[in-house]
Amino acid sequence: MPQPFRTWYFEPGPVTGESGGTAVAPDIGYVPAASRRRHGARLLDPSDAPAIPRPRPHGRGGMPGSTVYRARTLLIPADLLRDDAVVAAINAALAPARMSIALPDLDARPVRSGGRAAEALGRLPRIVGLVPAEPAPGQPAVPVVVDAWTALQTLRAAAGRSAPPARQPNGSDGVASGVGPDAGPVAALTTDIVSRIGLEHLLAGSAVSPSAFCEGNDIEPGGAVTADAVAGGAPAAARIGASAISGTPFSEGNAVSAPATGTYVYSGGQTRTPVTLSLRAPGRREPGALPSRRPVVAVLDTGVRAHPWLDVRPDPAGGYLLDPVDGFVIDDPGIQAAIYAESSFAATEQGDTSRQVIAGAWDGPAVGDRLLEELNDATGHGTFIAGIVRQAAPDARVLSIRIMHSDDVVYEGDLLCALALLADRIAAAEDGGMAEMVDVVSLSLGYFDESPADLAYSSGLWQVIELLLELGVAVVAAAGNYSTSRRFYPAAFSLQPAPVPVISVGALNPNGSKALFSDGGHWVRAWAAGAAVVSCYPDDVNGSLAPEILVRGHPDGPGAAGGRADDREALDPDDFRGGFAAWSGTSFAAPLIAAELAARLLDQASGPSLAVPGGQAATGRTLAALASLGWPGGGV
Repeated sequence: MPQPFRTWYFEPGPVTGESGGTAVAPDIGYVPAASRRRHGARLLDPSDAPAIPRPRPHGRGGMPGSTVYRARTLLIPADLLRDDAVVAAINAALAPARMSIALPDLDARPVRSGGRAAEALGRLPRIVGLVPAEPAPGQPAVPVVVDAWTALQTLRAAAGRSAPPARQPNGSDGVASGVGPDAGPVAALTTDIVSRIGLEHLLAGSAVSPSAFCEGNDIEPGGAVTADAVAGGAPAAARIGASAISGTPFSEGNAVSAPATGTYVYSGGQTRTPVTLSLRAPGRREPGALPSRRPVVAVLDTGVRAHPWLDVRPDPAGGYLLDPVDGFVIDDPGIQAAIYAESSFAATEQGDTSRQVIAGAWDGPAVGDRLLEELNDATGHGTFIAGIVRQAAPDARVLSIRIMHSDDVVYEGDLLCALALLADRIAAAEDGGMAEMVDVVSLSLGYFDESPADLAYSSGLWQVIELLLELGVAVVAAAGNYSTSRRFYPAAFSLQPAPVPVISVGALNPNGSKALFSDGGHWVRAWAAGAAVVSCYPDDVNGSLAPEILVRGHPDGPGAAGGRADDREALDPDDFRGGFAAWSGTSFAAPLIAAELAARLLDQASGPSLAVPGGQAATGRTLAALASLGWPGGGV
């Protein structure tokens, strides 16, 4: 029987004009205040942001847009950091603001690939710590507010002011260097140099979560949500058990501000709910029955937890175990270790003491505050996404790489590191035996940039995504859940021409209409089921919320003889031990498109086989698969 509605579709072509909501993010704080404090981040508020005195080239002057950034780090390309003259010039420019930079370990990320890929990887930004500058000899130390935006504006103001004596080219873009009369190498801090230096943004996951609605405590313990506490004035419809108090009801923040977005909320103020699924796991062919190797979808997210559909089971010694032979989910310990090493070096050696380091590949911890034991907003996010791929492309595999914290936050530096290592893995595979090849990258996360006018010129995130596209790998990204047409990155990189497109995906309701929470606009090129989606959820997760009603069976009742009391209870809103859940968000629309592409890559009749190495072959088969799915416009 045909489905009543399509679960996904591509826009017929680039959409003209902005549609789907306001072009201004409804709440500039798209990351809740509690998460910003936890992760050492600040809100860039255009109304009070420090500004340079005159407009600068490349759109860097004027009022910035709102964003969220980490206070004690910048992102600076590795080739600039290897130039002592540039480093000296940066520190000299920062001296009036009483800040300096602490360098990363530039040799800690070895590159296996060669050629164009190796060159591009060597120019990507690295995490650079900001620390108070040492006082001059004989001068007392003074308190310093270390702030990355102030530092960046200081560098932009200093760019091009002065040139060093005896200048000569030294090989770095836009750098003129020489030797000072009483010191070592110096450099002119040009606008080209500074334009490659950026903030380390915080990205948010794109599942609808309690934090997406607000922050605060307007739900009465054990009582109903008050009418004033429901976003947009929607009818009060949720209650919580008396044993827990929700810390994220709907009253403040308004990251999802459109009317009636409360219709995507379940019992207890939860945006995900346990469900029962009476279906077998989708059939998966044996490797010998496939026309080629299995396609691989890389999911950069929270990691995964236990679920039989994903071939992930608990390890008695701690963590989880994967099927090493032909499991649905695979990992990459080398990439995971490198992400940990780079982030921990920033935390311990570069002064970024508030940095929360991603340790290990597995989703956790499941709960945040140990007093209340409420589930973290992003717990199960990666498992849910992997389950969508399992349903739509059962013959594929998911490469799970953990970069998202369980409170729904991603550091841009960690994302850059993971994507760079993934690009290196792919480039090495295309040069060799294809055993470690990845065909599609799925990203259910994003941020609002403060200066999108020149983002493609300066962003390290675009540079590494562009490298993946040049390697023939499709990148599928969630459009975000803020009911706005303001560009949400990396999804909005869909506007950039490339050999293979970035596919930005908005969310559909079950009836095929566009979801109220979904971002929209001419940069959203695809739409897929993303509201009230059913997928895998870790079967070892049970939060602190209690059923609204619990009736104890009579000790002499019929169940007593069998050794089990005849208890009755309402639905427990955060007991997911049944292994399945319903959840909403563009987070779950993006992997559906990624999975459809992976399935078509395996079974398409035209285009190079998945076994053929090389970037040209990868580009050809990806474009052929997209064309057969109905993608309009080839690689642009």
